[in-house]
Amino acid sequence: MKLLLLLLSISLNSFGLESPILEAKLLNGKSVSSLNTKDRNTVVFFLSASCPCTKNHIPYLQELGKKYPNFQFLGVHSNANETYEGAQKEYKDFSFPIAYDKDLKIADQFKAVKTPHVFIINPKEEILFHGGVTNSTDPKRAKSFYLKNALEDIVNKREVSQKFAKALGCYIIR
Repeated sequence: MKLLLLLLSISLNSFGLESPILEAKLLNGKSVSSLNTKDRNTVVFFLSASCPCTKNHIPYLQELGKKYPNFQFLGVHSNANETYEGAQKEYKDFSFPIAYDKDLKIADQFKAVKTPHVFIINPKEEILFHGGVTNSTDPKRAKSFYLKNALEDIVNKREVSQKFAKALGCYIIR
């Protein structure tokens, strides 16, 4: 697969971090030009090919991506014990771009700890929400849908009512 670079410049000042420029290979071959974090809200979610919680949330995340097309969804595969090839195989049919975070620089900048761990960033590069997708390791058993609620608040031009939710799942191996 041709090596593609993703240059993701995100200001994380509201999260207490400097604005990094990060590079990562994309797993699914989508063009870098399809990513535009400056014009719309972006959902960045960290995932792992070996994490059961991530696997349970993949269909739900893809469903949210379809339901909220005005948001840019970007997956970041961050796990030191997983290979690029393994991640590429796991996510070959994924509906939006996934970056391979080989050196865990993106996970470190975001201070992501588990998979899945999500962040919603607005065009002003402010973090509007971060944490878990739901209150369960399997969204089919969830009673609280943190990410969906935050997306709904944004779509309805309301301030996000819950800005943080505990992330459940597997720890990112560093």
